[in-house]
Amino acid sequence: MTEPLATDSDPTASPDRESAAVTAAADASIALPADLDIEQAAALKALLAPHLDRPEPVTLDAREVSRIHTAAVQLFCMFCSDRRSAGRETRWSTPSPALRSAAALLGVTTLLQLSREHA
Repeated sequence: MTEPLATDSDPTASPDRESAAVTAAADASIALPADLDIEQAAALKALLAPHLDRPEPVTLDAREVSRIHTAAVQLFCMFCSDRRSAGRETRWSTPSPALRSAAALLGVTTLLQLSREHA
């Protein structure tokens, strides 16, 4: 987790529309899909990377997350940590119980700043 999140996407990953299921709006809000399993990790990394250097706060909308793999939690940790180190804010919008549970289980609630968010 000490290496910054790379900004290049995996050229071998070619997720289709459904597997990419992670969308970003122009207002720096990223809606996360219900299923963030291991197969979604490359698509999630590719989606988050362009937002690393955004000066404005980035909001991760996690209300739909119902299944999350450790790889996705690790990506969120790197993303939030890298942005925080650069003095940029990352917010959570309605983090789901599944996300909160995974973060607590892995001991990263504070790192992700989920403890200060309201469900």
